Amino acid sequence: MKKMICKELGGTCDKELTAQSWDEMVGKMTTHVMENHPDVAKDMEKMHAADSQKWGAEMKPKWEAAPEI
Repeated sequence: MKKMICKELGGTCDKELTAQSWDEMVGKMTTHVMENHPDVAKDMEKMHAADSQKWGAEMKPKWEAAPEI
């Protein structure tokens, strides 16, 4: 299991998110951003429409570097 903070994943707060896998973290971050940061969600949606691989390419290395908890 790994723990990351919303800000580490492109969000704006210090909410800690935990997940067993990268895909699980993506799901939790998506839900968190949509529920708590609608402005960031809109920006991420635009970025995804322009380049669906960009966010993952930027954030997955951070996931991989995060220590196991």
